Amino acid sequence: MSDLLQDLHRRARQTAARIALPEAEDARILHAAARAVQEQTCNPLLVGDAGRIRQAMTAAGIEPEIAKAIEIVDPAARGEPTELRRRLEDAFAGKSNPPRIEPLLTDPLYFANHLVRSGEAEGAVMGAVATTSETLRAALRVVGLDPRFRVVTSCFLMVFPAHPGAEQGSSDRALVYADCGVIPDPSPVQLSEIAIQAAESYRVLVGRPAKVALLSFSTKGSARHRAVEKVRQALDDLRARNREQSLGFEFDGELQADAALVPEIGQRKAPGSPVAGQANVLVFPDLNSGNIAYKLSERLAGARAIGPLLQGLAHPVHDLSRGCSVRDILDTMAITALDSTRNAAQEVRQGRSS
Repeated sequence: MSDLLQDLHRRARQTAARIALPEAEDARILHAAARAVQEQTCNPLLVGDAGRIRQAMTAAGIEPEIAKAIEIVDPAARGEPTELRRRLEDAFAGKSNPPRIEPLLTDPLYFANHLVRSGEAEGAVMGAVATTSETLRAALRVVGLDPRFRVVTSCFLMVFPAHPGAEQGSSDRALVYADCGVIPDPSPVQLSEIAIQAAESYRVLVGRPAKVALLSFSTKGSARHRAVEKVRQALDDLRARNREQSLGFEFDGELQADAALVPEIGQRKAPGSPVAGQANVLVFPDLNSGNIAYKLSERLAGARAIGPLLQGLAHPVHDLSRGCSVRDILDTMAITALDSTRNAAQEVRQGRSS
């Protein structure tokens, strides 16, 4: 494990966060939960039918002592979750063909979100079995949006191995890429919100200030196109928000990727920029470019891509790829535990959202 990820897990242990896992019959989830207990990464809550979960743990070869230490939350064994029913009724109000609420009251995906929304868990991790759209629907209907935002987006934490020619002792490099998984063609305002969310993700996960680059195929007016204009409008929106209430991070655009990342190129193409050549958060102009970039970074640069991590929800709920490994799940659980510290800080400032 890289130094950066080791530090991330160390900080996650300090939170003692309870993380709900609704796909609790999947062997990968069970092994990740067992490792979380052994390594004290967080306190996993397995959500679902208790009998089937115990059978699945036995089939997966989870050690009996570890299995006993993992809490199981069986929705069917509880009384009706009145608050969950109310939230779903509100979510479906006015819909022409709403789904039946009763099955959702004991659906593990929905119940895990209910545990987060009610404060019984600090976060939830799902998506090993469920699709991203299923994860998003459940999270939006139950947990809801962070009141500061109008959209849910995603990011990837990209961990790059130290360059072979780097000085001895050099650590891995971490970047955040956004949005690589949710919004196909974000508007300027949505790009602005993606930037704010991704900057917060970088600060919480890496523990350092964010420097956000709004990427384009143009740097500071070197090209004219409606796609470039969208990025410029996003920069204008960020500046306006920063004037109203300091965002707490540096940002700039429009920047080409080399101008954002390479100091000498950044100095030449965008002299005086607070971000050029130093960016650690890359905001892509659309889903095509973001998704392609993170996959190329994985395959050609050997980067570790952790995500898609959801951004913009009122409380931490994070998605997994259905091809995820046990390591991926454990890392996402640690990230969710850390993400709950951001949530706690917001609650201190503005009170728990209604």
